[in-house]
Amino acid sequence: MRIVCIVIICLIFCSCNTNQDYEFYDSRFLMDTFCEIKLVSNINSTQAKKIFSEVFHKVEEIDREFGFTKDSVVTKINQLSGKSPCNVSTEAFELIKECIEISELTDGAFDITTGVLSSLWGFENFSKKESFNIPSEKQIKSVLPLVGYKKISVDEKTKTVFLKYTGMKLNLGGVAKGYAIRKAKEILENKGFKNFIINFGGDLYISGVKHKGKPWKIAVQHPRDKNKFLCILELSDISCATSGDYERFFEVEGKRYHHIFNPKTGYPKENIVSVTVLCKDPVLADALATGIFVLGEVKGLELANKLGIECIIVKEDNKKLKIYTTDTLRSINFNL
Repeated sequence: MRIVCIVIICLIFCSCNTNQDYEFYDSRFLMDTFCEIKLVSNINSTQAKKIFSEVFHKVEEIDREFGFTKDSVVTKINQLSGKSPCNVSTEAFELIKECIEISELTDGAFDITTGVLSSLWGFENFSKKESFNIPSEKQIKSVLPLVGYKKISVDEKTKTVFLKYTGMKLNLGGVAKGYAIRKAKEILENKGFKNFIINFGGDLYISGVKHKGKPWKIAVQHPRDKNKFLCILELSDISCATSGDYERFFEVEGKRYHHIFNPKTGYPKENIVSVTVLCKDPVLADALATGIFVLGEVKGLELANKLGIECIIVKEDNKKLKIYTTDTLRSINFNL
């Protein structure tokens, strides 16, 4: 899910407040990915550092809450699967509810209960390449009863989440970055900033314009050539998220197996290689990039048009790539 921001490399910092805007930059490695923020403002460097620190502190909290650490809400819910409801924070409860709603929108193509599939295929800990595994059809069929967003029970009164069957596993990886971007965006906007770009591992929110009023330009990664861009977009006040089969995958006898599963079959979705979604909300963009990937080009475009969002779908057939887009993006010059 790699998207590269075309930005000014030289970062300018000022030591006092003026009416002149400068571009400030900071980055951290969080949520198992590279997170960066670029901010255009007339504040000084000390103020910028303080703001960046506040934003990244919030991202660290989200990482601990929604990741796979022993104390995360995801771990606690999974440990209690099939046993008892788990009390969660209001923040976690609302996000899980939102995920269920997006699952409804996508007819289950986006589903946060695919954690058991990630484990079975060896993607739960991607850094350990030796864990990759092609499970048998029997193994896949044995865990499919543990997959399905309708098997999540949420209780508004008690703010609890319950996975109905023992062995079920939530995985919030499909929305965690989008949620972190939403919260980072809220912090910056509440402080009055209008011109910034947030890039968390290729999921982005683009606000206003860059230094000297120039538009932000976003280069979408070519899914089969890391040295090429698929296209360049000029964007403002919108989220951009990409899901692809080229970041987390392994190959056996020339066949690629990646981490984006069809929840109904238990297998990685075939033929679609990347989906880029543009919409206002970072969480929805993040989740729909996965959901549309699983739906494929026909149903995916139908959903995009129904929701009034924009998307780019790249499909591979006999090693040839074909682009499908919503109407507004058809005039873009794609580099295949």
